[in-house]
Amino acid sequence: MSLQAILYQQIFHRDLHVPSTISHQTRYNIMRRNCSDRVCLFLSVLLLFYIGWYVLTSSNFTIRFRHDSAEELAYKNAIKMSSPMMENRQICSVDEINLVFLIISVRAHFLQRQSIRETWGSMSDVFGIHSQHLFVIGYQPGGNLYKELSNEAIHEQDLLYLTIDDHSVTLKELHAYRWLEQYCSTAVYIFKTEDDLFVNSILLHELVRELKTRPNDTKNRYLYNVSLDSLFNAQINSGTSEFLFGWSFIPGRPERTLTNSQYYVTYQEYPNELYPRYCSGFGYLMNSKTRNALTKEAFRIQRPFRFSDIFITGMMPANLNFICDTLPFTFHQGTTDECIALIRENNEKVLSSPPTPVIICSTGLHTGQSSFNDYYKIWVALKLIYAGKLQTSNN
Repeated sequence: MSLQAILYQQIFHRDLHVPSTISHQTRYNIMRRNCSDRVCLFLSVLLLFYIGWYVLTSSNFTIRFRHDSAEELAYKNAIKMSSPMMENRQICSVDEINLVFLIISVRAHFLQRQSIRETWGSMSDVFGIHSQHLFVIGYQPGGNLYKELSNEAIHEQDLLYLTIDDHSVTLKELHAYRWLEQYCSTAVYIFKTEDDLFVNSILLHELVRELKTRPNDTKNRYLYNVSLDSLFNAQINSGTSEFLFGWSFIPGRPERTLTNSQYYVTYQEYPNELYPRYCSGFGYLMNSKTRNALTKEAFRIQRPFRFSDIFITGMMPANLNFICDTLPFTFHQGTTDECIALIRENNEKVLSSPPTPVIICSTGLHTGQSSFNDYYKIWVALKLIYAGKLQTSNN
């Protein structure tokens, strides 16, 4: 082959393959650039999604954090000062307070408390007897109720917010008694109850009026058809720290077998085979000296029993050698309609010898039903029965 032909062939092959080489490199660069663009696009979308999520949730988180930190700060300050988180120390300073309704509640029960304020808790000056009501709640970390509770405490002035765990009913009650001893010491009588119950506050005002009238006359004392001799005798005795009355139960056995029951009690918690006689947590009436004696005795116990009614009205009186006696009125645990029927039977205009007046009824909330109307239905029936007496009292 001639030299000219060889050179021509080399030039031809060079020119033939160079475009092929450039095309492959270009294709590679394009593919790499397209892949990078897709990755960047994916990462950009992911970043935008994260930023959007953060913006949407950060404000709520900040609000929750501020609420929680405000409550946490109030809690720490209260612990440091050995004081409640919220209180009204002037609750008993306006008038002479004869009777305090101590109502055990929990933080979230706003509607229960308001229903009581608008019904049986609204009677604070009847038959010449002045009363106050006080709701007791405890601390529970977390949640976002602090602002609402603060507003409630400021507006209603009837909230005692303790640093005690909200589920520790025994300690809540005992610390509330200690608070009353300090800031409501002039109140002679205390009626403890719970926020899912309806209390005949009108009847209790009548009862306290009777106890204050001729207190040394202890025989043949009646309110309606009910003998009050036992209350007068307990009041006049030198040991006036033994005035405690409620729905009295005979000694019963602790639950030892049903481990899933809320009433299950181990021998470590309570070693005895029988509970002492005690009064139901529905409600019990005591005087201030009894309250102070029970509180003093209870705080000697390192681990108070978790069932407050058994501990405060059973175990502590047993330590002090007395019992919670029977308050001679009707305690009704049943439906609202049954309660209203019992109240109507007390109408003296209908019956010449009416049955024992009702002092407490359970509401549907006591059995887990959302029946806030129960407070109002019972209240309407009760006011109709007492309408004449209330009008006379107001006049």
